[in-house]
Amino acid sequence: MSSDFDLSVIVPCFNEEQNLPNLVARLEEVMNLNRIRPQIVLVDDCSRDRTREVIRDLEKTHPTVTGVFHERNQGIAGGWRSGLAAAKAPVVAIMDADLQYAPEDLPRLFRIRQREGADVVQGWRIAHNFKATYRYILSLGFSFFLNRLFGTNLSDIKSGFLCTSREIFADMLETRHPYVFPQHFIVVNAVAKGYSVRQEPVLFWNREAGQSFITSPLRFSLRSLKDLPHAFVEFRLKPRGRV
Repeated sequence: MSSDFDLSVIVPCFNEEQNLPNLVARLEEVMNLNRIRPQIVLVDDCSRDRTREVIRDLEKTHPTVTGVFHERNQGIAGGWRSGLAAAKAPVVAIMDADLQYAPEDLPRLFRIRQREGADVVQGWRIAHNFKATYRYILSLGFSFFLNRLFGTNLSDIKSGFLCTSREIFADMLETRHPYVFPQHFIVVNAVAKGYSVRQEPVLFWNREAGQSFITSPLRFSLRSLKDLPHAFVEFRLKPRGRV
């Protein structure tokens, strides 16, 4: 494994051409300030805009950037898997491309993991700076419901902003059932397998540019319900130990 990087940041991308240059610039700046050597793994999930071309351009001009390209849409979890396969650092982080999670918070998650030894350090969305209060409250309510269902005590069960080792992240991606929305259960899976999770407060920002693939938060939440019976059996009734 290469020692050229301290942290591989895995970013699934779907129609994010406008956000990627700013994302890469902010990640490089904050990592340089904190003396962390980053690899930025941008995974194009068969976008319909110029995301693929933008990633190729960024690869040419930024040695930190690694591009991964899907020929068919595989969703967020598929992006994580492809990104992990391309990651070269011993520690990985995941975040969204839309800059709702601030790159400036990532070194804090990385350092906490180094200093305190938690298996997983996850950004906990304590507040938001935009007007989509309905979506925010719906997300909090869904997290509350999942906590009760799985017997967990996580302040933000659905946050997709975290830092862990390559090996633990690979184990977090392994499930017995092919879920429609596996991203909802990635940290639940970690807890069920006995990994320690430390949650660190972060602010959830407005999307920088483009549109979210979630056009109806309520419909998205209702579609997620079909995963719950299988998830309850796997993560609550018959949890599996660490691989």
